Amino acid sequence: MCYDSAALSKRSLDYAKRVGYGPETIEELEKQFLRLREISGPVFHANGYDHPVLPIVLQDEEKKEVKLFQWGLVPQWTKNLEQAQQVWNRTLNARSETIFEKPAYREAAEKRRCLVVLDGFYEHHHKGSKTFPYYIQMANKEPMIMAGIYERWINPEDQNSLFTFSIVTTRANRLLQEIHNNPKMKEARIPLILNREKQELWLSKLSPERDEKTFTEIFKPITSEELIAHTVAPLRGMRKVGNVPLAQEEKVYPELMQEDSDEHGQISLF
Repeated sequence: MCYDSAALSKRSLDYAKRVGYGPETIEELEKQFLRLREISGPVFHANGYDHPVLPIVLQDEEKKEVKLFQWGLVPQWTKNLEQAQQVWNRTLNARSETIFEKPAYREAAEKRRCLVVLDGFYEHHHKGSKTFPYYIQMANKEPMIMAGIYERWINPEDQNSLFTFSIVTTRANRLLQEIHNNPKMKEARIPLILNREKQELWLSKLSPERDEKTFTEIFKPITSEELIAHTVAPLRGMRKVGNVPLAQEEKVYPELMQEDSDEHGQISLF
């Protein structure tokens, strides 16, 4: 998965109403969206390595709450701020296959699961010596609800709390396998996007030992047919467009308009 995301729009309020979140949660969502706009303005594109603050949804007792946490998980056992800054560049994403094993994620995955709500995310496709950014959305244009885990870390120097989260990933579906073809990576990945049923399961008190089969089902990737993707203007380097609406608008690259034969002689076209 690429560490670029398009964060939360007001459309998420309509989504919350449709999927049955209560009035208190919807009101809290609206407050946090407004607060986020005050902090950073509208977010059309955010780079994970900048550790943006984003709203997450977590289950507290009988109700859902919305909080503003920073992207990049800092485990509770982190010793100091210097170590925290080193860790969180490596914990933007957590692999579903090892989430209950890795020390950085294990406790949060068992006890502190959350939902990350985004409009979409970005991936880069490699062709020759160039890369081409894609913006991926839900085919029905509803917000993406991703599985996440969160932590509260207390800085021992000043006792201030830092609230952070990581996005869970799984193996890529066919669409993302075609797009996310970074030759430096062993396999393509995709955020763990959850439907309504899986959202409730993810926020419940499932146990990795007792409910292994359920987690196996939860960790299956979303189908390619449920997503759409298009190329966008450069997001990195000297020509990057920045955090503006243009970051989500389609840009056609002639280099990608031609048909390419894969190694089996089949024809694929983005």
